[in-house]
Amino acid sequence: MIFLEPGQSPQQTPIWLTEVDTDMSIPSAPEPRTEEALETALQRIAVLEFEVRRGATEHQRMWAHISRLERQLGTLLAAQLGRRDDLAGTQHCEHQELSRQTRTLIEQQFQNFARRYSDRTNLETHRPRRERTARLMSMLIRQLLDKSPASSWSIQHSLRLAEDPGIEAAINRLRTDCGTLTERIAEVGLAHEWSYTHTVGATLDPGRQETWASCDPDAPISFLVAPAYLVNGRIYSRQLVYTADG
Repeated sequence: MIFLEPGQSPQQTPIWLTEVDTDMSIPSAPEPRTEEALETALQRIAVLEFEVRRGATEHQRMWAHISRLERQLGTLLAAQLGRRDDLAGTQHCEHQELSRQTRTLIEQQFQNFARRYSDRTNLETHRPRRERTARLMSMLIRQLLDKSPASSWSIQHSLRLAEDPGIEAAINRLRTDCGTLTERIAEVGLAHEWSYTHTVGATLDPGRQETWASCDPDAPISFLVAPAYLVNGRIYSRQLVYTADG
């Protein structure tokens, strides 16, 4: 329904209606070429979807095949390692890690203890402090890297350390760390030992020994600081030796 303005005749067309009619248009149907291009695109999409599904199925099949081969290879390798002790297996890798942890324990906790308390014992007082520190480490390591070390109080007295509860507590912490380490070594399996064998006055054997800290590798061996870590007779960590000062 159209409302006429006062004085306007029905034959007159409103300006706003004329403008709207002029701008409005009916969409034309797609051209044939557009329909063909759309159909071609849809077909290509369908082919790609099929290829993706087929690729996913093939990937899953190959992955299952690889997993089966890995299991078979692991079984064969385990059987081979069971007959030979010169091949690296899980146990050997665990011993490698434990040998590194042993070295860290020696170079950090043991050395920190010796540096702190080497002046609190009357052993080797005539020697330079650097050497006294290494000797205290050597004696403490021999007592703690053992399956059943003595009590912390007994170790404190055998090393002639001052009567100090703090020293006994520090030894007890080292004793606990060493006990945990030896338990883990035993759980891994394979024959393990600490090798303390060395010859005072002999030259360094690079195959099984290395010098402690900044000692001269060309000087004769004075004493053993830490033992070698051996598994089935093979060296996983070499001995640490202190060589005599020129």
